[in-house]
Amino acid sequence: ECGKRFRLKINLIIHQRSHAKEGPYECPVDCGKTFVCHSWLLRHQTSHTGERPYKCSKCDKTYRRKDYLLNHQRRH
Repeated sequence: ECGKRFRLKINLIIHQRSHAKEGPYECPVDCGKTFVCHSWLLRHQTSHTGERPYKCSKCDKTYRRKDYLLNHQRRH
């Protein structure tokens, strides 16, 4: 145990998975990566598809992840 505490049981379960070497969600592209959360796997899969669904309204740059776009927009 690392001593971390969580209010919600699901957050504890996700955290416990992070201590494991491999997560239960494996990338279907056979890149060898595994993830502890399904949403992290979905986010990772855009690295294989080249999909860039998040577009800046000011300069038309595109990003794979929404957090990358938001970080970019703070610089305008």
